[in-house]
Amino acid sequence: MEHPIDPSPLPADHFRRHAARVRALANDATTPAIKKRLEDVALAYERIADRFDENGSAQANNMYAEKCNAGQSKT
Repeated sequence: MEHPIDPSPLPADHFRRHAARVRALANDATTPAIKKRLEDVALAYERIADRFDENGSAQANNMYAEKCNAGQSKT
């Protein structure tokens, strides 16, 4: 199932909330590889939020869109 990409700018706290949720999942993970992957995802969300704070929404929104598109298969 593909999720639509919302092209509108999202606030930094949106990504920080996602990071917090993913970190909570990582804390409950029992498999080291899954825990590491979830921690990496949370860090990526934090970096996107930081971009919003540092450079404004346009650049961070582009970074978010690139990240979303990277996971989609090309046909």
